[in-house]
Amino acid sequence: MKLAPGILGQHAVTQLQRTADEVILEVGSDKLGRRELAAVGCYNFMAARNLSAVLKSLQVTSLKFLFEHIPPSSLALPHMGVISLAVLGAAFEARKIGGANPLESWVKAHLGGNGSAKQAMVTFHTLKARELAEARNEKQATKQRKQGRRNQAHTLRLARFGERQAGVQVREATR
Repeated sequence: MKLAPGILGQHAVTQLQRTADEVILEVGSDKLGRRELAAVGCYNFMAARNLSAVLKSLQVTSLKFLFEHIPPSSLALPHMGVISLAVLGAAFEARKIGGANPLESWVKAHLGGNGSAKQAMVTFHTLKARELAEARNEKQATKQRKQGRRNQAHTLRLARFGERQAGVQVREATR
């Protein structure tokens, strides 16, 4: 893009050039800018920023490490949707990780797509829904266990209180 400082102003031109060279997707030691992502047809830079934040919270060291060691189910998190996953595929493609279709290769490597299906995956949305349902069920089970323990403790406290009250009444009657 040819920018005209005389028309746009030098400050605007400088800002636009800085934006074009800015790192958008940072995955550990790998840093990709707008140009690298655009070269593989990825233009959703907001999703790239969200992906960077999610992967930073997971302490991922590089795209290659992510491809080899992090399963797709680990990315079923808030702010991580199918668009962010598509950006991840573009990042794999830009760094030439995973062959012709890196996103499919990554999923098959972790979920067993070659007949030895460890876990079936229809779409990332389905996977995320499963993960959220499992978390919800675990939370509900924890809540029920807590209520059960609380009810049992309350019953024991009532019994001890009743025994103490009965002992006090017997002592008062014998006086």
